[in-house]
Amino acid sequence: MLGLYIHIPFCKRKCFYCDFVSIEYLEELADNYLKALQIESLKYKNEKIDTIYIGGGTPSVLSVVQLEKLISLIKLNFDISNIQEYTIELNPESTTKEKLEFLYNSNISRISFGLQSIFNDNLNILGRLHNYEKFKSVYYCAKEVGFNNINIDLMYGIPNQNLQKWADTLKEVINLDSQHISLYPLTIEKNTLFYEKNIEPDTDLQAKMYNLACTTLKKNNFQHYEISNWAKENKYSRHNKLYWQNQKYIGLGTSAASYYNRYRYKNNTNVIQYIENLFNKKNIVTEKEYITDELYKEEKIMLGLRLNEGVDLKYFKDKKDVLDKYIMDKMLVVINNKVKFTEQALFISNTIISDLL
Repeated sequence: MLGLYIHIPFCKRKCFYCDFVSIEYLEELADNYLKALQIESLKYKNEKIDTIYIGGGTPSVLSVVQLEKLISLIKLNFDISNIQEYTIELNPESTTKEKLEFLYNSNISRISFGLQSIFNDNLNILGRLHNYEKFKSVYYCAKEVGFNNINIDLMYGIPNQNLQKWADTLKEVINLDSQHISLYPLTIEKNTLFYEKNIEPDTDLQAKMYNLACTTLKKNNFQHYEISNWAKENKYSRHNKLYWQNQKYIGLGTSAASYYNRYRYKNNTNVIQYIENLFNKKNIVTEKEYITDELYKEEKIMLGLRLNEGVDLKYFKDKKDVLDKYIMDKMLVVINNKVKFTEQALFISNTIISDLL
């Protein structure tokens, strides 16, 4: 399996919590960026791709003409004859029926909407540019166009978001009949407006929200297949599952990461420099690391434990004491030679994973 990720670093405006590499959308700059993507993709000419994920930033800020150029360069440079999943991220404020129809007719099989909350006051606090009514209009438009594999992103721990609002959000989104729901706790990162304002999420409340989500989604036939992700009818994200299974992927674009031919590497995070370097045939990779057998084992544990299917017991031979302790504490369990988190451990999973590395 080989995945392809393409980073589109443009937004209408940066959200107040976001630390992803993104800048304001300008048409000419986006045109040049697409030309740079075309040049970079030549490094992987004719690679057979199993999954594609176009993320950002906000890919939906691109015009229909620019989206057409993007889809064309993928077709031109990669073998996508046996593609299993083709995803693009969309934000409600920049999604139109014309764009949805083009994407559907281009064989995009899955879309991921950034909703975050059904409450407009929460959305305003986050710096989102849409309201809930706008989201619903583009969501139903996507279903009308023909999309039947739609993810909805939600955030919990937003300032002024209480447990009741969270319960109402879950109920409302479940009633939308989406096939996949991703839930993320608000985390405060450097170089964000929230960091400058010293905003600190209530982690105890976030834990209660997470537990409520686990219970609510299970009752409504969602499978909790990864720490932050729930899916219906095997509609899990095949592309993201590649990451968690430590399989190969190619990343195109500024800040994009790749795991390819035993190396893990990352591109330049400056959009302008990324473009200029490719135009001038200069290096765009700023970080590169060979994945040794030992490092592969550590990453297998770190990534694989996020999945409900767990990690083979053989990877824990050197950490038997730590493993036994967490099993005794009912944080980990071994089933069919697979080490898995118990439900009560999921919210503190990062701490447990660190101890096992």
